[in-house]
Amino acid sequence: MPYIRRMTPPEPKRAANFFTWLRNSFLTGVALVLPFVVTAWLIWLVVTLIDTRVEPLVPPELAILTRFPGGGLLLAIAALTLIGALAGNLVGRWIVATADAGIANLPLVRTIYGGAKQVFKQVAAPERTSFKQAVLVEFPQPGSYAIGFITNEDTSEVAADIGADLVAVYVPQAPIPTSGFLLYLPRATLRPLAIPPDEALKRVISLGIIKQEPSTTGK
Repeated sequence: MPYIRRMTPPEPKRAANFFTWLRNSFLTGVALVLPFVVTAWLIWLVVTLIDTRVEPLVPPELAILTRFPGGGLLLAIAALTLIGALAGNLVGRWIVATADAGIANLPLVRTIYGGAKQVFKQVAAPERTSFKQAVLVEFPQPGSYAIGFITNEDTSEVAADIGADLVAVYVPQAPIPTSGFLLYLPRATLRPLAIPPDEALKRVISLGIIKQEPSTTGK
């Protein structure tokens, strides 16, 4: 019987596995590097924006401080710190009270100023209570749940006519948490989450993709 040589067929699986590995490695590299690139780019964008706004306000004697990146930002931080320190003494409090009284006489401006002042004062206060706890609420309909944040538990001025124990809860929209809904809900309907507010906010921004990583220190 004549000898028949068998030809070895190509191995398509090995080539497919190589390209799959190459694609997965590329995507892994993108996922690791892009967050650093985006963070650095945003920081540079903010610093450059502040520098360009502060530089025209700096006197010529201090212009040398704005010739390097971040100089305007440092001057802005120093100026705000100085203003905050001055506002703590008697003269500073009188100036602030006088400015508040003047703005209070402007119909449209006082509404914008009052709201902005309350928001920033709440954020800057060391004892702030905003976003004190993350909860699950039934929203936008019964049977579906959304992540919310308790912003105020003293709602007597709102719930006085209702006669119910209501809690102010902010439900942010994903992935931009600065837009959302303010809900006044009965305290009994809230379901507290075990994760802190900052971790819950990550879930909203990431569209629920991020999850809590297992601890490497504990068992």
